Amino acid sequence: MARILYFSTLADRLNITAEELKLPSGVQDLRGLLAFLRKRGEEWPVYLVDDRIQATVNKNFVELDAGINDQDEIGLMMTRR
Repeated sequence: MARILYFSTLADRLNITAEELKLPSGVQDLRGLLAFLRKRGEEWPVYLVDDRIQATVNKNFVELDAGINDQDEIGLMMTRR
């Protein structure tokens, strides 16, 4: 299962700092993950806007088209734009 870490304002607004998640078969990159997480409703679609998120995969900053899998540690944080 992928480990997803939420940082700073994102963690505060979504009221979560980390979770273990089995990625659905259709989720192969960070954009897909964000789209999947937005389906949770409430605050999720408000804060997980693609152009407002910075991400890491295995502690390396990456673009949102970076591939992901169930063995990855994924960090999500809001940009300061």
